[in-house]
Amino acid sequence: MASTSASPSRSETSIQKTNSIVHMINPNKTNENVMARLSNDFPDAESLKRHQQIHAKLQFEIMNVREEISKLKNELKRDQDPSKMSKIQTQISQLMLQINVIREKAAEAEAIVKTITTDIQKLDTAKTNLTSAIQMLERWGMLRNAHSQLQELLPTKRYKDMSQALSAVTHLLTPLKPLSGIPAVAEIFKAAEIDRKSIQEKVAIEMDAFFKQDPNKPVDRRTIAEVCHVIDVLGGDFRNHIIERYLQLQLAEYRRIFKSTDEAGQLDNVPRRYAWFRRILKHHDEEDVALFPTSWEMTRLLVSNFSEYTRSDLANVLGKSTPAVNVLLDALQATLDFESGFARRFEMPFDEITASSLISRGGIANVKWTISSVFDNYFNVYVDAQDRAISDMLSQYRGPRSRSSMEGAMQTESESPVPIILPSSTELFYFYGQTLEQCEKYTKGEPMRKLSKVFAKWLKVYSDDVLLAGMKRETGRRSFEGKDNLQEVRNACMILNTAEYCQNTSLQLEERLKDKISEELKEDISFQEQRDTFSTVISSCINTILRELESSCEPAFAAILKTPWMHLENVSGRSAYIVDLVGSIKQVAEVVRTRVEGKKYIRNFADKAVGLVITRFTQSVIKSRPLKKIGAEQILLDVQAVKACLLDLPEPHPENSTNIYTKYVTKNTGQLETMLKVILAPDDPPEGFVQNYCLLIGDRSFSNFQKILDLKGTPRIDQQKLLDIFLSVTSTNSELSDISFLTNIDMDPNFSSSSSSGGIISNNSHESNNRINSPINNNNNNGLPSLLRSASNSIEGYERSETPKSFGDFRRLVNFARRETLGPLGGI
Repeated sequence: MASTSASPSRSETSIQKTNSIVHMINPNKTNENVMARLSNDFPDAESLKRHQQIHAKLQFEIMNVREEISKLKNELKRDQDPSKMSKIQTQISQLMLQINVIREKAAEAEAIVKTITTDIQKLDTAKTNLTSAIQMLERWGMLRNAHSQLQELLPTKRYKDMSQALSAVTHLLTPLKPLSGIPAVAEIFKAAEIDRKSIQEKVAIEMDAFFKQDPNKPVDRRTIAEVCHVIDVLGGDFRNHIIERYLQLQLAEYRRIFKSTDEAGQLDNVPRRYAWFRRILKHHDEEDVALFPTSWEMTRLLVSNFSEYTRSDLANVLGKSTPAVNVLLDALQATLDFESGFARRFEMPFDEITASSLISRGGIANVKWTISSVFDNYFNVYVDAQDRAISDMLSQYRGPRSRSSMEGAMQTESESPVPIILPSSTELFYFYGQTLEQCEKYTKGEPMRKLSKVFAKWLKVYSDDVLLAGMKRETGRRSFEGKDNLQEVRNACMILNTAEYCQNTSLQLEERLKDKISEELKEDISFQEQRDTFSTVISSCINTILRELESSCEPAFAAILKTPWMHLENVSGRSAYIVDLVGSIKQVAEVVRTRVEGKKYIRNFADKAVGLVITRFTQSVIKSRPLKKIGAEQILLDVQAVKACLLDLPEPHPENSTNIYTKYVTKNTGQLETMLKVILAPDDPPEGFVQNYCLLIGDRSFSNFQKILDLKGTPRIDQQKLLDIFLSVTSTNSELSDISFLTNIDMDPNFSSSSSSGGIISNNSHESNNRINSPINNNNNNGLPSLLRSASNSIEGYERSETPKSFGDFRRLVNFARRETLGPLGGI
């Protein structure tokens, strides 16, 4: 067997070797492997000289492969010897015979064991039957004795012994029920049933006497307690009947006095209901509770039945009329106090106290409920009352004739302290908090969800009708004396702070509501829409501040237009208008820094103010062209003063600062500075001027170069020569861009204030804008687009970002001429 088992192993090894070699010489092997071998053998042209050596090497490899194949064939023939296979088959047949013999022996052993244990099994069955018979006889004897004792007790009032005997008879009858077909057993079953009915009639008479409480025939309470034990043994419907009768007797007076149609049953008398029941329950605890078995839970059932009657009465009262809010809350509070008191007494939730009742014992599934739940369907009265209260609170700030919410809040500079937010907002959220705490005491279900909708409604109203509308009223009341109206900026700052406060507090209110409301209603609580509205208010406030900033700077921009830049003879320090411009910017910025609480909004204002000031400054400079060299130098000096002022907008600017805002201001002013540097560059030599333009501006736009010439005031005669040189130079310079910041400059800007808020000189927006809420960063600036317009008006019919079409052939002609006759220009 050992030798035969080794043979297949060697055979498998041989087969694997054969397969590997066949795979190596397989003609279907992929071309990738062939190409890889060729690449290795002939990596370069020099290696072709070694083709004879490589050919000899391949022949040697082929001989080795053939020799290996021959060895494998011999091993395969030796391992496939037919005599060995025959020997293996013989051994397998012998093994199968041995298995069959073992199977037959096992069957014989099983038959022998079964024969041996047959008698033992019969003995076990006999023992079991004998034990059952003995137990049955013992129960029969015990039943006859217990029944005899029960019959002896029937004429007496020994109810305690009677309950014990009846219990014994009841328990002994159950296992003997299969033998009820035997006449003797059937007879005792019948006699026991007759005795049971006799006992039931007897204890019913005793309980009638207890329920009627005849003063002339006092009832022995000890006897009643023993009777209740007999009733407990009788069980079933009779026991439930006695319990229900007692409960109805205790609550009969309650149902008579507190009918839902009578005055005593109205909602304002709910506390009297609970006071009456507590008196009844006190008597029950002191006198009656000891009479009944503990398993009856008479106290809990009494509370449950009272609660059921009360709940039904309150539902009828609430359904007939709409109660006053204070009456509803008083009744609900009394109900909640009643429920919490009994929940503590029984150490379980009140809905579990009322869940199990006589009805549920009859087989109907338990349904959990509380008395207070009946108020949920009518709690809209409370929600509507809060709605009216908020409306009354905000009515003085709403409507065209209402007083502004900032009256009484804004004070003059001499008065202090100055509030940072409108008091009306804190009053609103304080009322929200108080209302929510009050509502939590009564319910956490659907009414609280409805209350959240009321909160959301008035947050939206406060945003639109108080904040936004108030800001518009203040804007409409502004003076037209031409002076800086910083009061408008202060108002906008206060409204911005108020909107931010409302936005943050509404988020806290939402989280608080979700913590208090029922789990299944949490998904319905959201004030996101209202927070978005407050974000819109913040955006409007910033736009208002920017409008005031532009208005205050308007005289300085007008002074730029009136300055005769082309006639200036020398540069004499900062211009006169710079003092007014910087002063106006600093005034507004100081108010914003001191009044606005959120640093991110100060930064947002500063970002947009930079774009506004630089854009308006640039437009004024463009409008006052031509500038000439001295004018450009003077304006360049003025730009440095404006830049220094803008760097201090969000906060005092330290020297050598390299933060993001500084880079942003530098980038915006840098474009204007670059434009001015190109303008003040001399025209002579013209090639040098063109080279300077390409170096500083970095584009090859014909229209942009024309803008510089117009701003510079270059005569038309000289312009043609400069344009020819520009086309010649830029046509061969592929590193120049087609557009630059000059592309967005409008040579005929419109100074209307309705279109001047938020524009910047560059297409690139500042990185910090991404940190502000989306309603602030979008283009929704009250319909105010960017100041920058297309430059198409500067050159009629030409596109702003590419060389005019009519000059296309001319550029190619100039390029050809440069190669043929204008060799020196190639070095420019």
